[in-house]
Amino acid sequence: MKTPLKKVILLIVSAMFSICIICMHGCIIDPVSAPDTKHLKKFHQECFSKIVSPIKGDNLSLYVDYSTCITLGQHSSFFQSLEPSLVNATKHYYSIKGPVIQEETNIDVYRELRNIVEVNYADLEKAANLIAAGNSEAVFLTDGEYYQKNIAGGGINDPYMADALKTWLRKGHDIYILAEPYVEKHNGLDYNKKRFYFIFTDNRLEGNIYDRICQTVKLENYPDVEMFHLSADHPTVMAEGKSLNVNETLSASVTPCGNYEIQDWPVDWNAIESVIMGGLDPNTGEPLPNGECVIGGPKVDRNSYGGFRISDIEVNVYDINTDYFNYYYEQDTPAEEASGEEYIEATTISQLAHSPNSFIYDKEEFDKHGVVNLYFDVNMWNPSFLTGSPFNYTKIDICVSKCQNVFDNYASMFNFDAIGRPGDLNVSVTESGKQCLFDPEIQKMMNSAVLYSIYIKSNKY
Repeated sequence: MKTPLKKVILLIVSAMFSICIICMHGCIIDPVSAPDTKHLKKFHQECFSKIVSPIKGDNLSLYVDYSTCITLGQHSSFFQSLEPSLVNATKHYYSIKGPVIQEETNIDVYRELRNIVEVNYADLEKAANLIAAGNSEAVFLTDGEYYQKNIAGGGINDPYMADALKTWLRKGHDIYILAEPYVEKHNGLDYNKKRFYFIFTDNRLEGNIYDRICQTVKLENYPDVEMFHLSADHPTVMAEGKSLNVNETLSASVTPCGNYEIQDWPVDWNAIESVIMGGLDPNTGEPLPNGECVIGGPKVDRNSYGGFRISDIEVNVYDINTDYFNYYYEQDTPAEEASGEEYIEATTISQLAHSPNSFIYDKEEFDKHGVVNLYFDVNMWNPSFLTGSPFNYTKIDICVSKCQNVFDNYASMFNFDAIGRPGDLNVSVTESGKQCLFDPEIQKMMNSAVLYSIYIKSNKY
């Protein structure tokens, strides 16, 4: 059987990169590189973008705990300020009446919220799990009290929401929690309670419900209401403008792409080494310890995760010449649909090898301001990652490497008086958050997240 021409071509170009070309004089030269960056966006999207469980926009489910908490909410100015956003966005309304959770149809959401009649023993655990198992935004209105008839002590330290929180965060999404204090009377005594607004969303979703609430409600007008953000993915990174600041010597053209960018450096490496690596202090004329800054920024929101603070990062550098070369020519080999030739699968990316002693970051600047300034590792410079000819393609990942637990600082936000037990606190919501954040999978997600990626095309070294 005749081998398809396309496959032959791919085998040839792959072989060209798998072995070095031998010159007439017997010396080894650098492997040939892809000619330009035109496929780098697709290369990144197909090979390095995280697969995130989709979440539907404009399909909000509102889950309402039929409790005294919500009955009293109609007298709260904060509750009233949220009502328009919730009423306008709600596509599915679920009532939680004791153990029964059902979607209410053909109702006026506003009137329903204004006519809540308390039903005891709301199955809050089931409601939270239903939300987490779904694929659309949801808001959960509740006082957080999960009492079961057969549980001694009222279950005031039961982490009943932990599994739901973990499930949602593992999908790569976000949870915002608004906690509004209020006073509830029980058997003649006053209890300091919390009215919780659990917002299950994804802050990358355009027009998400949290953004819509913030656009219509000025949270600063309600100083007693506290907000907490839970996430284990996509920590926030900010740049000045749309891209990072690149050293002028590089004369770089930059293509911003959201959480990554593509830089094309047209200058010679001799100029880079002499001017940037050999940079001098303008005040003293002495050599700078790490030369001039190569790439300035980005600024990391170190509190992106909420319960954990990003305390350290690492800079991983990879030689992607081979993988991008193969991918490039695979993309440029059109599928012969009419000829009956078999379809060639997308290139499998090899395990990228870290290239040490190439780039470093200013740790002092990061610790002080959360800014990641990249320098060449002048003192330990190892250009072995620059293997291509006539160009080099390099991938830099700025990654989270260490997080510090700060959740305990916010515990008081989630605690409230236990009804019927004067002097005791209900810590179920707090314990749910702790159990979620200390889950090994959640920890792994936080400690391995890529903050920002930079693709660099440079000349032959």
